[in-house]
Amino acid sequence: MTVDWNNKRPPLVVDTSLLGNGKALYAAPDGDKVNARMLVAADGFHFKPTDFDDLSLPEFKFISQAGNLFVISFDDKGELLINGNKYVVPTNQADESVKGNKTFEGMTLLKGGAQLLSQNGTKFSLTVDDNGNIKAEKEVNDA
Repeated sequence: MTVDWNNKRPPLVVDTSLLGNGKALYAAPDGDKVNARMLVAADGFHFKPTDFDDLSLPEFKFISQAGNLFVISFDDKGELLINGNKYVVPTNQADESVKGNKTFEGMTLLKGGAQLLSQNGTKFSLTVDDNGNIKAEKEVNDA
């Protein structure tokens, strides 16, 4: 039987599949040494796309220089997970503009006060004192 390595990788056969070596590394998933294909030789790797048809990488593991393990994977919805936690794009850049309607759940901490725009674009600064009193002051235009 001749194996068509360009279109399909032969199935692995239990207790039969083998790798051979001599001047190169050969693969014979079906145990047929006559039709074995060279994988690695002195001139490099000889892989074909079909060699990776059933490749599955459920996660990547990385170890930092300090020895900490980090795992990158995906959940069933395709969301990126880092150490099992959904990755959230950071939004802590300086002078960032975030557009669209947002809903916040839980406590939101604003340090240094807040600025709000009225319907016609007038800017107001909001501050709160140590007694909980909120004060709105109209910003003066520098222009």
